[in-house]
Amino acid sequence: MMRFAWFPMVAGLAVLAGCPDDPYKAETWTKKLKDQRESERAVTELEQLGNPSAIPALGEAWVDQGKPVRLLQVIIALARPLTAQEAKTNYYTDYETAGRPASWDRALPYLKRALSEVDEANSRSVDSAAKAADALGEAKLPDGLDALIELVQKPVTKKLINAQVAALRAIGKYTGDGQRASAALIKLIDKDPPTNPRTARDKEQARALEEKYGLFLGFTGAAVNALGNLHVGAAAKTLVLTMFRTSDTPQMVDLTRRALVASGPAAFDELRKVLAGTHAEVNQLFKDKRLDKYCGDRNDAPPDQCQPVSAMMFFPAVVIGDFYDARAVPELLAALQRPPLPVSYIDDQPSPYTQYTAIFAALGKIGAPEAAAAVHAKWAGHGPGAAPSRAARGSKRGGEPAPAAGAGEPDLATRVLAMGAYPFVARDDAAVDELGKIAADNNADDPLRKAAAIGFALLAHDAKDIAILQGLAQKYLDASAKKRAEADGKPKAVADAADKEFTRAKKLYDDAKARVDRVSHDSSKTAADIREATDAASKASDAFKAAKKAHSDAVAPFRAADTLASSYRGFARMFQSHIARIEVAIRCRQDINCYAGTLQLKPADAAKNNAGYIKDIKDWTPDEQVALVEASVERAMLELGKRGTKASALTDKLLDSARTDDRVVRQSVLLALPKIAAVPCANCEAKLQDAIRAGEGKTTLGNLNLETTMMKNYFGWAGGKTPSSAPVEKDDLPTPSAPAAPPPRKK
Repeated sequence: MMRFAWFPMVAGLAVLAGCPDDPYKAETWTKKLKDQRESERAVTELEQLGNPSAIPALGEAWVDQGKPVRLLQVIIALARPLTAQEAKTNYYTDYETAGRPASWDRALPYLKRALSEVDEANSRSVDSAAKAADALGEAKLPDGLDALIELVQKPVTKKLINAQVAALRAIGKYTGDGQRASAALIKLIDKDPPTNPRTARDKEQARALEEKYGLFLGFTGAAVNALGNLHVGAAAKTLVLTMFRTSDTPQMVDLTRRALVASGPAAFDELRKVLAGTHAEVNQLFKDKRLDKYCGDRNDAPPDQCQPVSAMMFFPAVVIGDFYDARAVPELLAALQRPPLPVSYIDDQPSPYTQYTAIFAALGKIGAPEAAAAVHAKWAGHGPGAAPSRAARGSKRGGEPAPAAGAGEPDLATRVLAMGAYPFVARDDAAVDELGKIAADNNADDPLRKAAAIGFALLAHDAKDIAILQGLAQKYLDASAKKRAEADGKPKAVADAADKEFTRAKKLYDDAKARVDRVSHDSSKTAADIREATDAASKASDAFKAAKKAHSDAVAPFRAADTLASSYRGFARMFQSHIARIEVAIRCRQDINCYAGTLQLKPADAAKNNAGYIKDIKDWTPDEQVALVEASVERAMLELGKRGTKASALTDKLLDSARTDDRVVRQSVLLALPKIAAVPCANCEAKLQDAIRAGEGKTTLGNLNLETTMMKNYFGWAGGKTPSSAPVEKDDLPTPSAPAAPPPRKK
């Protein structure tokens, strides 16, 4: 019996020590947060348990331990709400049934403290402030807005800016208190930028200016983006001024454009006043800063050496097209009466863009028929006193011209831009014959012929019009075949022989170089051996240079003929692709569902549809067949857009197709959507946001996503809709872009 005598003693020790703590209870670990040996494990265990009751204890530990980012991240994670599925995925067994409600109120004191006590000399403190700002933006706690505003009102420094940008991003999410949030943001951006580094006298001064200017752009860009997310009309005037103050930075122009469209009708009114020349604040800004002149990069040239620029017309026209409102047409047409001027200069070189670039793009987006006559006059080339064509008078094909005064001879660039916009504003076929003649004119400039061919194909709707394109294509197919036969004859034989000789010369040269390398690293070789190998390599090098020259001369005739054959074939394919634009109009006629069906068109189907018009369609590559799909969709979407809300039943089909990565298809869809959609549109914002998400991370879709964002912002308020508060725009600067003429074109 003595062997069991120890059991009562052990049991007594267990009673004296008490029962062990439950490791699945938060309080077990919160008690250990002050123990340096146990603290790190305690934080990990509390994070894994997911119980928000631990937040106060974690907050006190965060303060006691010098505000480490790790602890604040755990506090934020515990404060965040979870669905039942999210809780199950993270093994938070206490919340697998009903989910976990938000506990932001428990975290608020520590989030505010991370902002108000930020120490820019301490990187951990700045990181904590940035995390806290993001959390407040997610939670949208009213009591957190003041702390965010206080942080962004501090002087902007290189060490602090990351936290300040996070705070600006968070302020942009306070849509429930938009008036107070926007007032703070407006105050922040309503100021002149620092000196542009481009004005620096030397590299040292440029470096000093670059840092300050870069901080300004990063901070102001985030503030502008936040304003756009708030959708507040009161921001419109300040955003317009900001657009001009930062117009030398394309990224800022894109951000401001995005914010202006999100601001709604108030921004439209401000932009119209600028175009009309009646915006007092903008006029004063241009006068004070000489923004209507380029006086050198340093802005120090004498007045008589300054060059006029069109910034006052260009930038508002870029944005006003995003409102799709025909009330702006009179101001846009009035601006067309001014001579075209470069929008800017850099290093004394004018920009290739004039105000016409933006004006024609805007007119094409709006698509108002009242602009047709004026746009036609700009491409028809009427000189003073000349008679306009039938299209200028809006008649159908077959009428006779009548004398009238013209507006002067436009330059080539203007004519090309006007032709690009014309099919989108025209509502008849009055100019089809004119466009066809220009497209067929071998003496016309290539850019003009191409623009005319596109306009012709977007307006024509008869089989006889297809015959014109067939004839043009055949000329180039014949020329291509002739050049191909020429290239594949003697020039190719000479080129093939030259290639062989060149390959032999290159091998001799490579072998000589390799021999030098071997000899120089071979300890058994003498200096004479190395010298002999080096001399041989030098001779081989001279021989190779001569062989390169001889090869270049020998293959030049073949390459020239081969290039011409390919170029002629490409021109023929262009005219043949235009056939698809007319084919879909002939096939669909007035059937809007037929036009919508092109959005599901496959390359093989497009080839089949056009087989009766394109005799060599069997020789087309898959990539060439894609061009037929794009052409069909472009014409189809143009036809739907001209039918307006009569085609509104197709809105969802177009929205779903906006997710495509094909540039021509998406741009065509975007041009049609605002014309057919009945507003307010309940799901336009959400579906366009899906399209934006689908393109995120794809660098080639940067401009497409920007245009899609513009339209999402438009549908946010169009028809009186209340904009969605989520998801919020990113604060990164978009890819710089220049406005293009409205018809989507593949380069």
